[in-house]
Amino acid sequence: MLFEETASLEKFILNYLQRAGALTEQESFATLEVILPEGLAGQFGEEQLLLAFDYEVAEETEGSLFITHGSPFLDKTVESVLQSYGRFTVRYWSGPIPELPRNFEHKVLAKLEFRRCRPPKVSMHVVEECVFYGFNFRCTFRSHEKSEEVVTVVLNGSNGQVQTNFFQSWKKNIPAEEREYSLPRAKLLPLDGLYQTACQNAEQVTQIWAEKIMKQGAWQKKKELAKIAGYYGELTAEIQKKLTGTEDPKKKARLEQQLSATLADRERREKDATERYGVEVDIRLDHVVAYYIPCLWVKVELAHKDQVRAFTVLYNPLSTEIETPVCERCGRQTISLVPEQDGFVCPECSVGEKQ
Repeated sequence: MLFEETASLEKFILNYLQRAGALTEQESFATLEVILPEGLAGQFGEEQLLLAFDYEVAEETEGSLFITHGSPFLDKTVESVLQSYGRFTVRYWSGPIPELPRNFEHKVLAKLEFRRCRPPKVSMHVVEECVFYGFNFRCTFRSHEKSEEVVTVVLNGSNGQVQTNFFQSWKKNIPAEEREYSLPRAKLLPLDGLYQTACQNAEQVTQIWAEKIMKQGAWQKKKELAKIAGYYGELTAEIQKKLTGTEDPKKKARLEQQLSATLADRERREKDATERYGVEVDIRLDHVVAYYIPCLWVKVELAHKDQVRAFTVLYNPLSTEIETPVCERCGRQTISLVPEQDGFVCPECSVGEKQ
């Protein structure tokens, strides 16, 4: 995260290892416990490592490997990044093919509210391979100090929904390099549209970070502006005092010119200081990771008046949750759905709910 005191080197190693499919856990300050996938274990010589990013911590932690610029581990990491990973990486689910959980109707009722309908009944289900795209943006923040961070936005390629807690679940899965199953592929939305959604979310995140950077630098900005005000305030008062005490037209004109130049210089210095503590943000797509995960599409039937309506929900075995569906009219996520002629809609879009 942007405001954790984490060294750039540690962040680089962490991002690489997670992208390569390693399991990582920060045990304590400046230490990282790592379990490498088979391919990397052969490259680095061991499957389990304890990395230390601080010299004193490394000295005090038995069995740790000190990582610094010029260390063999870092050299191998950089070499692997350059040779093995481009702008697009693929990772596959390694768990079992998901089956319909018991009492699935209860899960649906616990997650969703279908207004003016009888309880849902499962009519059929199918397992398909879904693709979750992780868009990784490199964001540069230019202010009184320069910093660079990676913002990751994960989207379900089938419905375009942002997966806010994706990595909390993904880190429990040891990703496979190749498919260990054969399944039909779920429908995918156009990649350019998913990319635009990811960009919008990344911009929202960076805006929040930029505001925090400005807030953190506010006291420095205030201190510098006060210093400028004090200096030019004394200088202006001195010139005005001389103006009051002279009757010589030439000297008076020279002092007035000096006063005008002083005030202009003060305005310029204050403007420079204000701009220096603002934040410019540059966002660039760094790489994309495609996570292939078998998911359950479950069709449920709901009795509404004298009709039986069908609705399909998506069960994600990674999170063991039903994904929040979207209103079929406005496209926004909702956990409350109302049957209408053109599908199930959110209460805000329902004509019946507004009356």
